[in-house]
Amino acid sequence: MAMGTGTKIAIGCGMALVLAGTATVVGVAGLGYWGKRKLDGFTAGEERIDDLKRRANANPFTRPADGTIEEARLLKFIEIRKRMHPMYERYRTELEDHGRKQEPGLGAVSRGLAMITELRTAQAEAQADVGMSEDEYRFLVEQVYKSAWASEVARSTGGRTPSEAAADAAEGAAEQMRQARDDAARRDASGEAVERLGEALEKMGAAADQMREQAESARQASGSMDVPPANLELFRRHEAEIRQYAMTGLEWIGL
Repeated sequence: MAMGTGTKIAIGCGMALVLAGTATVVGVAGLGYWGKRKLDGFTAGEERIDDLKRRANANPFTRPADGTIEEARLLKFIEIRKRMHPMYERYRTELEDHGRKQEPGLGAVSRGLAMITELRTAQAEAQADVGMSEDEYRFLVEQVYKSAWASEVARSTGGRTPSEAAADAAEGAAEQMRQARDDAARRDASGEAVERLGEALEKMGAAADQMREQAESARQASGSMDVPPANLELFRRHEAEIRQYAMTGLEWIGL
């Protein structure tokens, strides 16, 4: 199976760093040998990762139409993340501070290549061992993130789903607009002020109606962030471990 976009970008960035590092130290004795040795190691690492992926992808997976997660598979996903965690801790600083600008020295280039290769190998090895394909892993990443978001929304809104919360916000804004219009209409006014007030009330009423119509649109647009109740229950049951092995610094290399 072809590599994911994030992985390709990460590998491409790693190779770009190799070239950049090489350009800054041209003429240093032994550089050619160092570069060949590192690239040979990189190639061997890619071959091992490809082999592990073939083993993992030999396990068929069909995305559930309703997006429901099976607890047994969620536990396998957590096991994969758990096995990756020690490697992540080794490179936590680089992964979580990857936006820092600095010139890559020879050591930094070498460490960067090692970091990416080791993390990808750890993930591929864990997936092969537990029998989880790349498609299933990506599906579970997606559902876990959505469940985490839905759980936070529910906690802060008294149990509402993301789509319901979005619709509530739009409807609330429309209600505030209608209330402001009604309050203004009850105030005494005369002469020219009456005419100006009438125009303002008309505009406020139209805006309130438009916002009310947008409430349903907001509900539909946020529907993709809703999750099956069973997924939310599973997430909360295993939330401590899921959060422990979240490893958000992996995102920029597509893992």
